[in-house]
Amino acid sequence: MRDAIGQVFTLQIILAFVLLINGYMAYSVNYTRAFRVKNQIVNIIEQYEGPYNDEGIDKINEYIDRMAYDVNNQQMLNFQNDNGDAVCPGYNGWCYVEHDVSVNDADGERNGKYYSIVTFVNIDIPVINNILGLGNFLQVVGETRTIYE
Repeated sequence: MRDAIGQVFTLQIILAFVLLINGYMAYSVNYTRAFRVKNQIVNIIEQYEGPYNDEGIDKINEYIDRMAYDVNNQQMLNFQNDNGDAVCPGYNGWCYVEHDVSVNDADGERNGKYYSIVTFVNIDIPVINNILGLGNFLQVVGETRTIYE
């Protein structure tokens, strides 16, 4: 009887280890995807000098569709509620926050803007997400260069 209990305990340890490794791999793959999407969004916004150009937004949407990047809308809504000035165009997995910049240099005062881009890691485990509240842990944040007017 003693050996049967020992084998069950060993099997539980092995299963816990396998679940831990699989969870880490799933997070790693989804984090990498969110990071790549964020980098491409930053590049497109810098290329089109802001997220207001329809052609730029179309390019972003095309890229997101190609990457098979899909996020739960609740993550974006929570981010918008926490940051009142956040904009999530189309609710397709990314948001941005606009920051105003004013610089005094030899040419005088120049005004510009830069954008904080936020993408989200798609790990949807309802029980764990509700208990632990992994909100900021599941966000990938980046910034554009300053775009002067």
